[in-house]
Amino acid sequence: MPYTPSMDPAKVRTLAEWGALFKADGKPNDVIELMDQENTLLDDILWKEATDYDGNRTALRVKLPAVYWRRLYRGTDVGKSMVTMVKDPVAMMEARSVIDAKLLQIHQSQAKAYRETEARAFMEAMRQELAVAVFYGDIKGNPDGIHGLDPRYAYKNAPNVVDAGGGGSECASMWGVVWGDNDVMGIFPKDSPAGLSHRDLGEEAAFDENGREFRAVKDLYEWNVGLSVRDWRSVVRICNLPVESLTLKKGDEGFVDLHRLTIIAKNRIPPEKRPRLRWYVNQDIMTALELQATDAGNVTLVYHKEDSRPAGPLFKSYSVAELHGAPVRQCDALLTTEQALEAV
Repeated sequence: MPYTPSMDPAKVRTLAEWGALFKADGKPNDVIELMDQENTLLDDILWKEATDYDGNRTALRVKLPAVYWRRLYRGTDVGKSMVTMVKDPVAMMEARSVIDAKLLQIHQSQAKAYRETEARAFMEAMRQELAVAVFYGDIKGNPDGIHGLDPRYAYKNAPNVVDAGGGGSECASMWGVVWGDNDVMGIFPKDSPAGLSHRDLGEEAAFDENGREFRAVKDLYEWNVGLSVRDWRSVVRICNLPVESLTLKKGDEGFVDLHRLTIIAKNRIPPEKRPRLRWYVNQDIMTALELQATDAGNVTLVYHKEDSRPAGPLFKSYSVAELHGAPVRQCDALLTTEQALEAV
């Protein structure tokens, strides 16, 4: 019989661990989700059904036709444009939960609450995995995954990449993205539902490392997803930001002028697209932006109240930073250990 990998001790709960989830009266403890991350990126992404079952095809015009100045009684040559086809892949993300049916039977009154809190943990893990993949996914290294932004903007002298001048392996990037069906969008397979799905597989046979059978309750979590960059001008990257220098003050040696860099970066985005621009930064860059905003005369970072997403039972709204008129989102998926980009 096949061994069920989910029965690895690191992937299942003991009776003692089970008990830690509940109070003496049998009611569930409030689990403080220390592993949750701030990835509002996923709230910004616009989703569209892909053209195919395994990806999305985009026709890109890469060359305009030649045009001519004509004089009387002279003809002109024929011209034509050039179009190429690009296909962005859709990948399948899955996670499985296996719980010994006897454990649920022993703690029958707590079974539903336990499975609900586990479901939340699985879905948060998948959200974090997708957030990382949106930036760092590379089908060359992982052909089963999605192709993210990092490998598409991988050189410091690329058209929509701004070099901050850092080097080594402790660099960070700041991203500006315009979401839209002709810009950058999330995709899901043709004729398929969008979003993360959960299936209760019920009670089935499972097997331990010795091939011995036991009954288990199983859950399957699935997310069929991809990323399509239909217009490369809709993304800008500020790369090679030296993390250790981000907290320096203006006038200090090695100071990183985020005000100057972000002006250069946002002007790489076509003017008609800038109203829909969103900035994505990690915690260190967010802190640096706010510290630099305290300098006299620096008014590029402002705050306003946003009510579009609930902030919780105690607050009706929360403050959102705006840089050059575009919201700034903190995204914990962005690393502080990027290798500095080189020139092509």
